[in-house]
Amino acid sequence: MRITLVLHRGGRNESTATALALADRLLARGHRVSVFAHADAVTLSAGTGGSVTVVADLLRRGVTGAGLDWVVEEATARALGLDDRQARGVVLGDHADLWALVRQADVVLSPDGGS
Repeated sequence: MRITLVLHRGGRNESTATALALADRLLARGHRVSVFAHADAVTLSAGTGGSVTVVADLLRRGVTGAGLDWVVEEATARALGLDDRQARGVVLGDHADLWALVRQADVVLSPDGGS
């Protein structure tokens, strides 16, 4: 099964923690997971914070066959000065990429509802 998670929030909050834990479990069960991070969520995979380590670990699973795509909205990342600080394996993209991920997905979840 292919699941796409659309993330809107960065930082430490319940919806972000839940989304990262869900991605971890889905990958462990052999599902293909795609994440599109925009708005504040572009910070999750940038810099040196705790969430960056989690994202990097999830992406590293690709070496052993787990499938994770992590795409951040390039315009937002660039505006925040984070476009060149993303974890290895993160792809800079746009809303056309979001639409492609949504079209390919069996299930689309937006844990924080965009608020």
